This record gives sequence, structure tokens and C-alpha cells, in this order.
Amino acid sequence: MRALRAAAVLALGASLGCMTIDTRRDPSYHGPWVYSGVRKDGALLDSVHEPNLGQEVGALLFWSTFLAMDAPFSFLADTALLPITIPEDRKLDADKAREAQVNSERPSPIEPTPGEDALATARRLFATCAELLHDQDPHLSDCYSIDAQVELAGGGSLRGSEYKQAVRAGIERNASAGRYVEWRNPTFSADGERVRIDATRASSVDPPRTAITLVVGPCADGGWRIVSETSIGWAAR
Repeated sequence: MRALRAAAVLALGASLGCMTIDTRRDPSYHGPWVYSGVRKDGALLDSVHEPNLGQEVGALLFWSTFLAMDAPFSFLADTALLPITIPEDRKLDADKAREAQVNSERPSPIEPTPGEDALATARRLFATCAELLHDQDPHLSDCYSIDAQVELAGGGSLRGSEYKQAVRAGIERNASAGRYVEWRNPTFSADGERVRIDATRASSVDPPRTAITLVVGPCADGGWRIVSETSIGWAAR
């Protein structure tokens, strides 16, 4: 009887193409959309066979069977949704290309408040950018002006537009490798309309603690961004 009930549950779940439905309803899923259900079936099938999970034989068999049964139905549902998902993926690609562009300024992560003290604006900008770094969010690159001057340990230097690409690549590498970088213990000192920030760059890899100096201030469009950085930068790999 239990076996029949389990089989019925599997058949019902698979008949719905539930991984396709899940990717459409899950607010944390942001694409790619074309054949998203099949993609999720494959990803979950790989994960349940991870040796470090120590899955019991019964659970492994259950999920392997469930996902294998779901995949054909998700394939059919994904195929039926192609008129919707193909334009969605095109828009996704266009959005990513727009965010990655370095020919003009991206919107500042914060909006300056009229009459706000420069130090207060700098603190808000630092807090926002430090949170993006902590979350390994590639939008950290929006904290930098394309004209920023970045001085790296060892004598190298980059323009902001070049460094924005290094930031995105560094975050992607760290996220995939399970590493992290954080900015900590900031001190703020005003210099006219700009503010110098001296902080500690904490990393889960060597060297674990290094100094970082940021200069933030208003850019031509009025948005506040990092206009100068002195640090060890991001490792090439």
C-alpha cells in the first residue's frame, strides 16, 4: 500500500511538470527562462548524488525517480512556454549587457539627500556598498565611477571602467569558490565635498587583512560614487 501511494505521489508530481511551475513561481529564481524546468531537474539530480550529502539509499532512489519522471513533463511545459521564455531571456541578456557596460555611469547605489552633510552621505554610500560586497552582489561595481582612479598594491593602476569589470569577475570567482571579502572598521574624514574612508579589507583567503582607502564624492550627474581606491585589488584568479 505504501509503495502504491508513493508511486501515485510521484506520478501526480511528474504529470504537472512541477519544476517548470516552480521556476515560474519562485521569486528568487531570475533565469535563464528557456527550459528552466529541465535545467532545475538536472541541477537537483546532480545535487542529490553529491557524495558529501550522505543520502540514504531510499531517499536517493525517491528523488532520482521523481526527478527522472518529472523531466519529460517539464520538457513539454518548457516547450509550450517558449513563446514567453525566449523574449524573457532576450530581455535578461539585454539587461545584463546594460549593467555590464562601462562607457557611461550606471545609476548611483544611493540618492543624495538635499542639505545632507557630506560625511552622512559618505556613510550611507559606504554602508550600501559594503552590504553589496558582503552579499557578493555584482552591483557593487555600480559603486565606482567610470572615471575613478584605482591604485593597486605593487604599483598597478586602473581606470574605474576597467576596475568595474575586475570587481564583477572577482565577485563571481569568490562566490563560486566559497570565498568572501568584506570592508570593516571604516573611519571618515571630510575633504571639501569629498570624503576619505580608511577601512580594513577582510578576506577569507591570504592575506586575511589589508588596508583599503576610498575617496567618495559627487560625480557629474550628481550621484555619489567611489572616485578613488587604494588597495590590493582583486586577484586575477
